[in-house]
Amino acid sequence: MRRPLKDEFIYGFLDAYGFAKSTITQIRNGAARNVARAAGDVGLKSQLYFHEIPEGESIHEAAERLKEIDTIKTHKIRFVIVTNFIELVAYDLKADERMETPFTDLHQQYSFFLPLAGLEKSYTHSESVADVKAAEKMGHLFDLIRERNQVTTAEDVHALNVFLTRLLFCFFAEDTGIFEKHQFTGAIKSTTHEDGEDVAEFLGKLFLVLNTPRDGSLRQSMPAHLNAFPYVNGGLFEQQVVIPVFGAKSRRLLLECGTLDWSQINPDIFGSMFQAVIDEAQRSTMGQHYTSVSNIMKVIKPLFLDKLYGELERSCGNEKRLQALLERVARIKVFDPACGSGNFLIIAYKELRRFEMEVFRALNAVSKQNVIFMTGIKLSQFYGIEIDDFAHETALLSLWLAEHQMHQEFQAAFGHAEPMLPLKASGNIAHGNSLQLDWGQVCPRVGADGTAMEVYVCGNPPFLGKGDRSASQTKEMEHVLGGLKGFKNLDYVACWFYKAADFIQGTDCECAFVSTNSITQGEQVGVLWPGIIGKGVLIGFAYQTFVWKNSARSNAGVHVVIIGLSNRVAAPRIFVESDGVLREFNATHINPYLLDSRSGPVISRSSSLCDVSTIMDGNNYTKCGGLILNRWEKDELLQREPAVGGWIRKFVGADEFLNAKDRWCLWMIDAKPDDIEAMPLVKKRVEEVKADRLLSDKKDTREKASLIPHLFPEIRQPREGQFLLIPRVTSERRLYAPIGYMDASVITSNQVLMIPEAGLFEFGVLSSGLHMDWLRTVGGRLKSDYRYSGSLVYNTFPWPDATDAQRKRVEILAEDILMVRENYPGKSLADLYDPDKMPDDLMVAHKALDETVESLYRPRPFRDTSERLEHLFARYEMLIEQEHQQKEAEAAVKKTRKPRASKAIATE
Repeated sequence: MRRPLKDEFIYGFLDAYGFAKSTITQIRNGAARNVARAAGDVGLKSQLYFHEIPEGESIHEAAERLKEIDTIKTHKIRFVIVTNFIELVAYDLKADERMETPFTDLHQQYSFFLPLAGLEKSYTHSESVADVKAAEKMGHLFDLIRERNQVTTAEDVHALNVFLTRLLFCFFAEDTGIFEKHQFTGAIKSTTHEDGEDVAEFLGKLFLVLNTPRDGSLRQSMPAHLNAFPYVNGGLFEQQVVIPVFGAKSRRLLLECGTLDWSQINPDIFGSMFQAVIDEAQRSTMGQHYTSVSNIMKVIKPLFLDKLYGELERSCGNEKRLQALLERVARIKVFDPACGSGNFLIIAYKELRRFEMEVFRALNAVSKQNVIFMTGIKLSQFYGIEIDDFAHETALLSLWLAEHQMHQEFQAAFGHAEPMLPLKASGNIAHGNSLQLDWGQVCPRVGADGTAMEVYVCGNPPFLGKGDRSASQTKEMEHVLGGLKGFKNLDYVACWFYKAADFIQGTDCECAFVSTNSITQGEQVGVLWPGIIGKGVLIGFAYQTFVWKNSARSNAGVHVVIIGLSNRVAAPRIFVESDGVLREFNATHINPYLLDSRSGPVISRSSSLCDVSTIMDGNNYTKCGGLILNRWEKDELLQREPAVGGWIRKFVGADEFLNAKDRWCLWMIDAKPDDIEAMPLVKKRVEEVKADRLLSDKKDTREKASLIPHLFPEIRQPREGQFLLIPRVTSERRLYAPIGYMDASVITSNQVLMIPEAGLFEFGVLSSGLHMDWLRTVGGRLKSDYRYSGSLVYNTFPWPDATDAQRKRVEILAEDILMVRENYPGKSLADLYDPDKMPDDLMVAHKALDETVESLYRPRPFRDTSERLEHLFARYEMLIEQEHQQKEAEAAVKKTRKPRASKAIATE
């Protein structure tokens, strides 16, 4: 980059950020608009102050001095810019941000000054800006440390993790009264050199002092500024680790971190945000790596807080019961077996401390003497497992910070609090693999005196679907779930539910986890839940599907559920969130689909539960690329080889059906070898298919290749008439899954299902909203879209009983839907069933059909989707029981039949 003339730089800078040319001219000519006092400086009210210094003078000291002068404050200057044309340092005083860069790289920092052009910086986080800034600054410090220090081995990484958590504590301590105000950063600034070379030595000695009691001999050998620091203990500074080497820039950034108000940092979320700084690529999405307080409360409130507050309400006015409640709270254990940086444990700790304070207030109201209360809740009651080393260290630190904040809250309420120092033992956070460790060893369920403990297991374990897992994670699943047939189809989170069921089985312990909603849908239900239910574990409460989303950049919502498990459930509760409103319903029993129903998992069937037409898969066209034609290929083939016309058929899969796309195939089911020989271009395509199949890893595919390469591997196509076509996958946005009739001359792919003998009654019921409810609940998902399964959705569907008149009414309304569709010949089914574009007359036709189909199940309309599903599950259970009884009766008849007489004739 070519260096601009020094005298012209600031004017070019102003021009680049859109300042009016008249303003620039006035400043150049020395007009009064320039509020700067020193010659050569440029100052614009509420905008910027530019100052040039000669080489050799400290640019950093100059910038620090300049931002404190009266002119800056009087004229509310936002940006302070200092340069020697080798380096440039700037402060954004409004955003409390600092930037330094080589002058030649200034163009890369253009976004720092964008507010000058009217483009304001914004933080789109629900978390406080203090957390964002602190995490970002610590991220930059982390980068500088790694530049100067080798961090390659596991020991190196662990040492750096421990070091960073100690820095965080020191910053927090000097802003919250644990240390003297500015004691930490003040000591660094006044006793270390600007080049940073002795910072590591200073910090090493400081950490030794912080781990030494007041009367320790080591302290006597230390200078006064170090000896003045208090004894911290608690294990935070106990481990001796290598202190990284600092330089001038990293020292400045260390001091800059100390200028933040760390008392405003939330340990609830900061630990998780700080994890993001370790990976530079994650910093743009900082904030999405934590679980918000409101979402954590959805878990712990019904798990244990509601019960505690209920007991408090019953105990008010009774001193003995209130004392017993305090003793109970002091024995409760909270255990997060996938704790990350400790979010759930921190919120649980804070809420239990606040609950304890409410009990103290209740005791004050009934006590006849002035009682001084002290908390009985200890960090050692909080347990966790975390596989990531840094998250593990951060969780321990965050619990200490949370304890200090609650001491302060306690003091504000009661006028006194326990001293923070020396630190007590922090939480029992194990560093290891949660799926390999024995949870009972990490968090004992029995106390030292042999009594059963009140343990609550909670958290937000990793989700990871089948396609997102590593080979090692699949092995872990086998270790935990190996006894379950089809366990590889489960989400990774299922391991935590299964281990939790083991952990709480036969105890008073309870559990609640956040999970992807897929473990309550489709085939996963039949794989996971029989094993959990078989342990005698019940669902005590559940949040039906809602979007788990934080207000963070690049944050995508995930559809989740919250499920609480217990051995004894007195009053099951179901929570439903809709349009931002959370509603609670009492239930008699919560099934694995999170509905008020005693129906167990719906299990796949090879035949329908009811007397309806048989459903079948479409034709399997695997390894048949040469037999499939697009429009251009079809037209060219017909032109060059007209004889092929008798062998070309329209070919339809889900995409073609829904989006009105054209594809064709060579359908040569009746072709003889001579027919193929007579068509060289077709023969070439058949040979391509044969070669492709011979390369297959599957034995049966290779065998078929040499015998019938001109045919699809699996053919199920009806020979005549019509069939009802159902796409295997349909968008989650649709109110109805589009289905329709096809002529047998249209060849299907295995992306669709076929019902060859389906009449209008079947079309009507399957097109209803009620059947769509069954699909949403019982069917699986492909990503977020609904996946229709013949064995799991169609064959298990509890069809209604219907009279001839009722069937006729459904058929008429079903035909109405088909007629309305014909009114829109230019629109695809995807367009017609897009909820934002669905024609009014088609919606009216579907609503009329919905009412009639629902009336087949009962005369009274259903209140909502939950009530419809509860009715469907009850009918499903009834039909299953009837089928079971029928089989038993048939078996009994066979058993009682007399044996046939022997043909052999006995001779005397």
